[in-house]
Amino acid sequence: MRARNPLRLRAAVVEPVGGHGGMDYYDFGLCGGLAEAGVEVTLYTCDETSPSKASDAYAVALPYRRIYGEDPAWLRGLRYVSGSVRALTNARFRRARIAHFHFFHVGPLELFNVIAAKMLGLKVVITAHDVQSFVESLSVPWMVERVYRAADRVIAQSKVSEEELRAVLRGSPERLDVIPHGNYLHAIGNVPSREEARARLGLPIGGRVLLFFGQIKEVKGLDVLLRAMPGVLRAYPDVTLLIAGKVWKDDFARYERMMEDLGIRGSCVSHIRYIPDAEVSRYYAAADAVVLPYRRIYQSGVLLMAMSHAKATVVSDLAGMTEVVTDGVEGYSFPAGDAEALAAKLVGALSDPEELRLVGERARSLAEKRHDWGEVGRATAACYRKTLRTHP
Repeated sequence: MRARNPLRLRAAVVEPVGGHGGMDYYDFGLCGGLAEAGVEVTLYTCDETSPSKASDAYAVALPYRRIYGEDPAWLRGLRYVSGSVRALTNARFRRARIAHFHFFHVGPLELFNVIAAKMLGLKVVITAHDVQSFVESLSVPWMVERVYRAADRVIAQSKVSEEELRAVLRGSPERLDVIPHGNYLHAIGNVPSREEARARLGLPIGGRVLLFFGQIKEVKGLDVLLRAMPGVLRAYPDVTLLIAGKVWKDDFARYERMMEDLGIRGSCVSHIRYIPDAEVSRYYAAADAVVLPYRRIYQSGVLLMAMSHAKATVVSDLAGMTEVVTDGVEGYSFPAGDAEALAAKLVGALSDPEELRLVGERARSLAEKRHDWGEVGRATAACYRKTLRTHP
């Protein structure tokens, strides 16, 4: 066990999703960056996370046990509360001074975490991955304001998040930091060749492949992409759309009906399940381009994952996307929700394979330079130190 320096800054990163929803990539990148910046950090996450993938530069604890699955919501909620109590009391035992939470929505459990951390004497930093939940039933409006105003500092990852958080924080914008989402270069292992990846996934070795990757939910705009496909197929009949990810609070049957109605069923391959970490690179290696036709977004891990794999992306022209990629430089953009415009953009992008490859290379270079976890770690450590200077 590493000897503890009594003068070293210690922090607890409390992020219960972890390996359940692909947040382990993010967690390990952040904790590695914090450790590099001189923070003694412990990650507290769920039991679906594999500590073997983590670095020995930081500690990993799994207090959130069986909080996902088919058990009744009240039972899973109790397990969540129990996990938070174990995480925060252990953080105090380890002499942490900062509890860093990561929220996609704010409800009773998130409010409990902040109150419990405060009661234990920890300073609270929150990264707002989604300021307002894309599923309204998951957030409680008055709790959103209560939680963010109770935080000692809040981190936004994009300009659109910053603007919304300024409205929530009202008279306290000085408590807000903007630190970008990091890349996923650290999570990429051995990437198979395109031919090997396609063979493993049961895809045509030749032809063009478009990838829609990640959680399938209404806000992700899969229906927009499906409506664009007939136009793409008229130009390139050999295109295959690969859809990979698990459904979250949505009904995939409606997308299947759309495929039938649009006559594109034979050009779509659906892998509707959680994609394990070991298989992720296979999907990106198989693709010529990755499509993100989202209706709303603050920032996108899928976008950074695609860029880290040197893949060109075609994204909705939402602020959370266009502040990362420039149309025709590191990716392509189209008016959000416009299926015809998306079809035209895809046809243009697919017309020049060499340019598509160069766009992907530029995307990877941008991810490496602007979204480096070392820089993210240093900025986050500086946020922690500002918190402690302001609130000794």
